[in-house]
Amino acid sequence: MWLVILFQVISPLQLQAEEGIYHVCDAKSGLNESFESYSEAYRFYVENTEAYDELVLKENDRVIMMEYGIVEFITDSACSLYHEYRSLSRNETDYINGCYGIDAAYIDTSADGEKVTFMISGDKGSIDIDHVILHPLSEVDTRISSYSVEGGKLFHNIKQQLDIDFYSDSLYLGKKVSGMKEGGIYYSADGHYFYDDLTVMIDDLRNETRENALNDSPYYNYYQYLPYRSYTNHTAEETESYFYETLGITGRLDHYSDKNLDDAADTISRSQLYGQIPQFFVCQDLYGTNALMLLASAVRESAYGRSSDSYAANSLFSLNAYETDEERQKQCYDSIEDSIYTHARYFISDRSANHLRSDYHGTYFGNKSSGLNINYSIDPYYGERSASAVLKLDEKLGSKDLNAYALGIIIGKDRVSFYEDQELENRMFSLRNVHELSLIVLQETEEAYQVRIDESFSEEGFYDPDRSSAYISRENVDLILNEEKIGDESFVYRHYDLDGGNYHGLYELDTVMKKEDLFLPAVGKDRYEFEGFDEEGKAIWHEIENIEIKGDLNEKLNEGRVTDLRGANLYVTYKDKENSLLPLNSDMISIGEADEDGIMKVLISYNGFSLERLFYSEYDASFAEVFEKAVKNKDVSFVRDSLSKADYQFDFDEIRQLDEKLKASNQRNYVITDKTERFDLSVSGLDLSLKSGISLPFVGDTWYVIADEISESDEKRILDVAESYGFEKADGLDISFRFNYQNVDLRGPAIVQIDIDDKKSDLIYSVYHLAKNGDVIKCRTTHSNHYVQFMIKEAGPYLVLSMPSVNEYHIEDSIENLSYENMGSDQHKTNLQVLGVLVLSLAGLIGITVYYIIDNKRRQLWKDFRKSLHEAGIVQEEKPKS
Repeated sequence: MWLVILFQVISPLQLQAEEGIYHVCDAKSGLNESFESYSEAYRFYVENTEAYDELVLKENDRVIMMEYGIVEFITDSACSLYHEYRSLSRNETDYINGCYGIDAAYIDTSADGEKVTFMISGDKGSIDIDHVILHPLSEVDTRISSYSVEGGKLFHNIKQQLDIDFYSDSLYLGKKVSGMKEGGIYYSADGHYFYDDLTVMIDDLRNETRENALNDSPYYNYYQYLPYRSYTNHTAEETESYFYETLGITGRLDHYSDKNLDDAADTISRSQLYGQIPQFFVCQDLYGTNALMLLASAVRESAYGRSSDSYAANSLFSLNAYETDEERQKQCYDSIEDSIYTHARYFISDRSANHLRSDYHGTYFGNKSSGLNINYSIDPYYGERSASAVLKLDEKLGSKDLNAYALGIIIGKDRVSFYEDQELENRMFSLRNVHELSLIVLQETEEAYQVRIDESFSEEGFYDPDRSSAYISRENVDLILNEEKIGDESFVYRHYDLDGGNYHGLYELDTVMKKEDLFLPAVGKDRYEFEGFDEEGKAIWHEIENIEIKGDLNEKLNEGRVTDLRGANLYVTYKDKENSLLPLNSDMISIGEADEDGIMKVLISYNGFSLERLFYSEYDASFAEVFEKAVKNKDVSFVRDSLSKADYQFDFDEIRQLDEKLKASNQRNYVITDKTERFDLSVSGLDLSLKSGISLPFVGDTWYVIADEISESDEKRILDVAESYGFEKADGLDISFRFNYQNVDLRGPAIVQIDIDDKKSDLIYSVYHLAKNGDVIKCRTTHSNHYVQFMIKEAGPYLVLSMPSVNEYHIEDSIENLSYENMGSDQHKTNLQVLGVLVLSLAGLIGITVYYIIDNKRRQLWKDFRKSLHEAGIVQEEKPKS
């Protein structure tokens, strides 16, 4: 028996050795040759590449070499894999994360099969083959990252997963490139040259040429190559107007909740950017950092100031540059303004603009071969994403900035020298190994261009554009964008006296403005409130006498750092007896370490005043674990009884399954009342999230789901906000709940599903809700072939919205637990009808009884009256007739 087993084990191994583990195949011709060694397979592959179109070399099922294909960067569910590679373009080590861009153009594999050469976002790199997966084009059955043209506009459609056909992002880059056609699909490995055939592009990359590209001259996205050392034409006032009036932002975040699971607070109408717009312009005036670029970066990286980091850590940017050791230690900025200031001064003006640093690559967003993209982000498309954010923000504000500067592009220079004079005699500094560089061109002569350089020449990081200019030889500039815009610009210089206050340790400020504009730095002065400057530029202060807290703070800490601030305000009393009531925000809150009992001290500070006697218990993590376990185990009774205490993020299937189990045991009677007369509503989660009702014994109860038309005022309030994010109305309704005759509300999540007329597969749907407190909330939303499903937490108006998508959504329809087909009868109505019949019957019986009583009484009275008349002799008794 042992011999038989041994033979069975050894035989497959011998067979595998005989067949070999290396294969060279061609899908088009059907070729499939096996080899015992890699060297034999490699030799055959090299010798036959000209004879076949799609030759592939594999080790078992793993592709080692191929003629044409794409490179997939291996990722994990936590997006924690940062792959090291060698940048061949820049001759330095770099990193990339496939979660931001999963695929790259395949160029080659080293002869030993260990290294793969690829190109992505302008950077040619070499990476260990164990960090990637190679996909021959013949085996790629989903769309890959590409460019498209829609309505004359160029979009970059990016993949983050190759196993599904959906694009994860579609970046609007501006007008289409010459040679592109409407609806066409195009490919580019650098964002400069475009192809309609991927194999042609790969051949050009291998031959280090672009002669077969659609465009003869390279395309440069303006905002991707505009240096931070530029100035926006928009004003602080009009930018604030857009954020507050158009986007509908009404205040700072007062709590963080992400039921929608999109890494941003669900409350659309609140943002950490509220009240902070002037600070972006302050940084432009002081540190030479374009306010629109800085703001657009914050918008993109903090999800319009609604990310968890923006609330819990006061951070608007993904890269933190702290000013103090205290902030660095607690990984949290003292204020939102600190985040803006440190990013502008320390990261951009001090570090990224310092040409003496070995990692200097320019102050424009760029790509993986030049610009901030290299040092700032492992996202290969950070530059494109940021440029797209600026472009869209500029368009929303009136398109005043696009192509406002002439840009000089330097490509592939061993050395570029900068001079103080146009004769190019007094050299200021030189840059070596310049792969790519973009500079603003101010003036030109026959021999040189005057350009604005990034260096600030200031220990404090202040930037003077008139001082920071130099000359370079015309022969060093390979391309001029917007050549007609070459010309110097003038500035307004102003001095400000802070009158005892300070701005990050400075007591007076000198600004350089593009034009006279609002200047409101976040200056501080203990026991005073800053109100602005007088005509001479001197600070105006309002003296504070005392502060108090009005209202109660929630005891549950949010994100472990910032508590729920809803319902609490800061009451400020001034020396002149005036007062103001200010909503608490994350700038005012500082939370200490928890003691052994889990008690944490919260310090509330405002302009030198502080309150320290407020203590809040840390969120009960043990309960959260128990609740989550109960959900997974479908312990519905515990889940239902604990909904008000839990902070668990239900998914759609969990709600359906838990609710279905409760529905089977509770036997509640539900009725859908659709006043819209569309009859397309279905719901899950009512047994889970509606409280139990109390009624008289033996009387049936009814829970009502009432769908009504959304009011014009509520629709407008939601749509005004939604349209500014690119949505348009698809449908709307007002949802309410009633138990018998009493209005009730949810205590947990429920799912609402509605049919959308003329639902299209190329639209993406979202649902916004107008909450009772006036905030606009983004609901967690999915959609299938015919329906839109969304989670709700309270009654009220809901607006279904849509916008075009580059994806096609074909998703099977789901079935909700309650619909018109399986709802119960209106037992409450029946109860009322029965009660009405009983009341009418009783009233009739009483009426008949009363009638007979009255009639008998009347007869008796008449008899007595006749008898009295007879006894008095007034009338004689009638004799009976014979």
